[in-house]
Amino acid sequence: MAKSSNEKKERRVVMSGLAMRGSMVKPLLATLFLIALALGVAAFLVHRNQSLPDSNSSLGSSASGLDFKPVVTPKGWTKGNPAAKTVLVEFGDYQCSACGAARQTVANVLKNHESELMLVFKQYPMESIHRNSMIAAQAAEAAGRQFKFWEMHDLLFLHQRDWGDVPDPQTFFLRYAEELHLDLERFKQDLWDGKIRDKIYRDILEGQLASVRSVPTFYLNGSLMPRAQGDAQFEEIIADAIKKAK
Repeated sequence: MAKSSNEKKERRVVMSGLAMRGSMVKPLLATLFLIALALGVAAFLVHRNQSLPDSNSSLGSSASGLDFKPVVTPKGWTKGNPAAKTVLVEFGDYQCSACGAARQTVANVLKNHESELMLVFKQYPMESIHRNSMIAAQAAEAAGRQFKFWEMHDLLFLHQRDWGDVPDPQTFFLRYAEELHLDLERFKQDLWDGKIRDKIYRDILEGQLASVRSVPTFYLNGSLMPRAQGDAQFEEIIADAIKKAK
């Protein structure tokens, strides 16, 4: 009888231990599920809008209607007055025809207001519709390591039709690098540097969190810039922002 009683006690202890383990496993599984869900949401944010076409009809921005103000930082490749009170941030894609068309408009506005305006360019390659946009962004970033970002930026837009749809655009990018008197070996090495891709993905993520839906998209002093119909209205919007900032 004593033996039978001891066996029952041992069974109760074992069952109690199993129950405790089960109670620990459930929250652990829940935690793992939440982590996986968070990673999935992050991946979704990066890629959710890349299938959307770029807008060629007007200059300006397009973003989904949200009831919060997205945070767009002034970090990136800059031009103009770094101390300016008015900051224009552009999310752009080198293979996007609308971005190419906007390049000269933005350049003219910056020239007219160089002492009162800072331009910030952020990479937003939409690979799903522009197959060479990512490597083009990498080429610009690689040139930037040799202090020639804006020169490569302009060449990529200027010759957009030459490299846009070719199977291997690297030949063109190497030619541009040579024109800019870059160290070609270093350029080729930097072109595929993972840190450069990471930098581009950070720009993409910032754009996604700001609900950028097409390119080019502009933010003026941290707020989504209204879409402008033509160069004159684009200039007017910038000039008005500069006046208000004084």
